[in-house]
Amino acid sequence: MNKVCVAICNYNHQKYLADSIKSIVEQDHEDLDIVVVDDGSPSQSEVTEIVKGISDSRVRYIPLSENRGKWHALNTAFSSTSASICTSHDADDISLPWRISAQVATLIETQTAHNLCGFVHCFNEDDVKANLSNSKPDSLRVLTKEEVFRLVAGGYQTKGINHYFTGDFETAGVSSMFLKWVWDIGMRYNPPGLGMRIRHSEDSDFNTRLTLSMRSTSILAEKPYLYRRNTSTNKEET
Repeated sequence: MNKVCVAICNYNHQKYLADSIKSIVEQDHEDLDIVVVDDGSPSQSEVTEIVKGISDSRVRYIPLSENRGKWHALNTAFSSTSASICTSHDADDISLPWRISAQVATLIETQTAHNLCGFVHCFNEDDVKANLSNSKPDSLRVLTKEEVFRLVAGGYQTKGINHYFTGDFETAGVSSMFLKWVWDIGMRYNPPGLGMRIRHSEDSDFNTRLTLSMRSTSILAEKPYLYRRNTSTNKEET
């Protein structure tokens, strides 16, 4: 019952894609459905060769003929899986080997339907290398669903906060992990600008709507996600 679908949505990140997929293949939670969706990259043939070069039967590939956005790629991936849990991973980032197992454990222990984790800011490749060996702590720190709801509800109503808000602890929106039935009953990713006031990110919009509507979101207060800040998809908007 703990099979996890990991959607890796790619658009022009061939430079990082192989390492990104590898970091999911090497997770210590082995029951995975890894879905690489290429969102109409101009060099899609190169993407195809990268994915074909990964010899793991858990990896599936869905090439899209046109670029429609990350929201569409995510919905495409999750519509194609029979896994009981869904999450995502950016094509230019790295998940430490214990990320998936720690989030699944948190979902189970807190009996929540939705979970996010923290991340390490990586501004260059030295930052990435310096954090690759970060180990899983013996005891996982968690923010409860009551605390998460209070923070997100307060942040949503605060002028100037345009992303998913969890106080002093930063979460990675892409780390969103949720029970598949949440998606099955109609909770979808929206195009930017068509959801709530959290307009700048499909991830933030989805996570905010899910948290406020279900009040069943926990936060893994650890940082098993390495977030490259200076690639095209991760630069802050001005």
